[in-house]
Amino acid sequence: MPVEFQAAYANNTRAYDGSPGEVYWQNFSSYTITAEIEPGSWKIKGAEKIEYTNNSPDSLRSIVIKTYPNHYKKGMPRSNQVPLETLTDGMVITNLTIDNVSVSIENNPDVEHFATYIKVHLPNPLPPKNGVTLNMEWTTEMPSKYVNRIGAYDKKSVFVGYWYPQIARYDDIDNWDEIEFLGIQEFNTDFADFNVKITVPNGYNVWATGSLQNPEEVFSDQQLKRYREAKTSRKPVTIIEGNNSPTESEGHEIWNYQASNVKDFAFGVSNTFKWKSQTVIVNDKEVMSNLVYDVDGNTTAERLLEAQEKSLTFLSNTSPGVTYPYSSFTTFIGVPEFGGMEFPMMANNGLSSREVENTDVTFHEIAHSYFPFFLGINEVKYSWMEEGWAIFFTTKFIQSYYKGGEDENTELNRNLNDLNKSAGSMWNVPLITPGYLLTYQPSHTQLAYRKSAFMYFTLENLLGEEVFEKCLKGYMERWSGKHPTPYDFMFTFSEISNRNLDWFWNAWIFQPGYGDLGLSDLDKNTSKVTIKNRGGLPLPIILKLTYKDGTEQLIERTAQVWSQDDNAIAIDIETIKNVVFIQLVTTHYPDSDNTNNLLEIKL
Repeated sequence: MPVEFQAAYANNTRAYDGSPGEVYWQNFSSYTITAEIEPGSWKIKGAEKIEYTNNSPDSLRSIVIKTYPNHYKKGMPRSNQVPLETLTDGMVITNLTIDNVSVSIENNPDVEHFATYIKVHLPNPLPPKNGVTLNMEWTTEMPSKYVNRIGAYDKKSVFVGYWYPQIARYDDIDNWDEIEFLGIQEFNTDFADFNVKITVPNGYNVWATGSLQNPEEVFSDQQLKRYREAKTSRKPVTIIEGNNSPTESEGHEIWNYQASNVKDFAFGVSNTFKWKSQTVIVNDKEVMSNLVYDVDGNTTAERLLEAQEKSLTFLSNTSPGVTYPYSSFTTFIGVPEFGGMEFPMMANNGLSSREVENTDVTFHEIAHSYFPFFLGINEVKYSWMEEGWAIFFTTKFIQSYYKGGEDENTELNRNLNDLNKSAGSMWNVPLITPGYLLTYQPSHTQLAYRKSAFMYFTLENLLGEEVFEKCLKGYMERWSGKHPTPYDFMFTFSEISNRNLDWFWNAWIFQPGYGDLGLSDLDKNTSKVTIKNRGGLPLPIILKLTYKDGTEQLIERTAQVWSQDDNAIAIDIETIKNVVFIQLVTTHYPDSDNTNNLLEIKL
C-alpha cells in the first residue's frame, strides 16, 4: 500500500473494513453562477461566487482553481487529438477576490499559473472547520465544433461542460489535486451545491443539471402546460416541438437551475431541438425523464425515451438494484458521432444507425449516475472504478433487454473481443496504475472499461450473485456521497463477503495479467484434464464434454481454483468413458488464444 494511503488509515479517515473512518472528511463548495452565452461564437461571459468550506484537519495555505477550458487554448499540452479549428483563447479570469480582498491574477508571485489550473497562495492560512468566499468574473468559449465530448453541434446548438472556474478537490490521500487535464482521463471533483442562471437570446432553450426554478418565466403558456403535464405523465409529452427554422427575436431570457450535492454542472442550449419528456416511477420515486434532439433526420431518437425508462427501472430494481438517486435525467443528442459523455443528471450522446447501439449508450451514460456521481470516484486516477461498472451494468441490461434475440450479447462480445485483441501487450499495465499516467488512449480504454468489467463479472461468479449483490449494495451504501479509493472497494467486498480475496485482488488489480486459459493434456489413467493459466488472470473454468452419442455435459469451476497462485490445475472427469471432445468454453470471459481450447479424445 502506498504511503499516502497508509497515512489515511493511520489517521482513521478510512477503515480497514472498507468503511469511511471515524474522522472521515471531505470539503465542500457552494457555487452561485451567472453566465451569458452567445450562440454561434459560443462565448461565455460569467461571474461566480464560491463559498468553500474546509472540513479537513489541515490549515490550507493555498487554493487550487481548475481552468479546464484552457485545454483548448493554443499551445497547451494535450494527450488527445484536437482539431486546430477548435482551439480557443482559453479561460480568462478577472476581478478575483478572496473574502472581499482583491487578488491580482497576473504578475503576482502568489498566483501560480499552470496549463489547466491556477494555484493561489493565501496571505493567511484557512483554518480547519472554516470557510472562505471567492468571487470572480471570467470569459471563455466552447470549441467551435464537437470535441472531447463537449462543444458546438451547429451554429444554434451546443453542449457546455467543464466551463467554469472550479475549486479543485482537496482530500485525505493527495491533498490538492494538481493533475493537469490532458484530454484522455476525465475529472476529479468534490460534491457541491449549484445555483446557476444562464442568459440566452429569446427563443433559446436550456437543459441543465438540477431542477428548473423558473419555468413560468421561460416557457410560453402552451409549453408551460406541457411541462407541468410531463412532470406527472407516464406517457411521453412533447414540451417543445423543435424547429429547423426558428423565428429570431430580440431580447434575452434567464434560465435558473439549482442542484444540491452533485459533482459538477453542465448544460445544453438550442433553439431548434425537440424536447420530449415523461415521468418514470422507480420504487415510488418520480423521475422526470427527458430527451432532447435535433428534429432533422433523427427519427431513431424517438424510441430512446422508452429505452431511457427501461434503463432507469433496471438500474433501480435489478443491477445495481439501488433507486436512481436524482430527480431527473436528460439525454441531449448533440454528439455528431456515436458515443456519449456523462454529467450529473444528464448526458451528451450521439446516434448510431443501429438501435442496439443507441440503447447501449443511453443506458451506459445513465449508469454513470451511480459511478462516478452517486459514489464520488476519482476518474483521473481510478477510471476503472466507474467505467468498468458502467460496462458491467450495461452488459446485463442489454442481455435482458434483447433476451433471446440476435443482439442479446452485443455488448458482451464487443468488449470481450476488443480486450482479447490487445491482451498481453506491454501497455496493459496493472489496474492500480494511476490513470493520469496512461497518456496512450488504447491503454486507458482497455483497462478502465474492459478489463475491470470482466473483473467484476469474475468476482460475481466467484462470490455468487446473492453475496456479490450484498457486497455491492453495502459498498454503495457506505460510500454514497463520498470518495472511495480502490482499497475501500477491496476491503468492503472482502469484509462483507467474509472471504480472503487477497489473491484475487493481487492478480486482477496489482499484476499486469491477461486472460489466456488453455487445455494442456488428458491423463487417461487418472481421468484428469490439465488447464494452464498462461495469462495469469484467475478466471472461471467452463468445460464442455461431448460424448460419442452426441450428448454434452458442462463442468464449471469458479476462479477460486486459482487461489493458490497455480499456473496449472487438473480437473477430474468422472465419466471419461465415451468422451470424444473436451472444450474450454470462453464465450463470457477473456481468452486471448482460442487455439488451445479443444482436446479430441481418441477412443
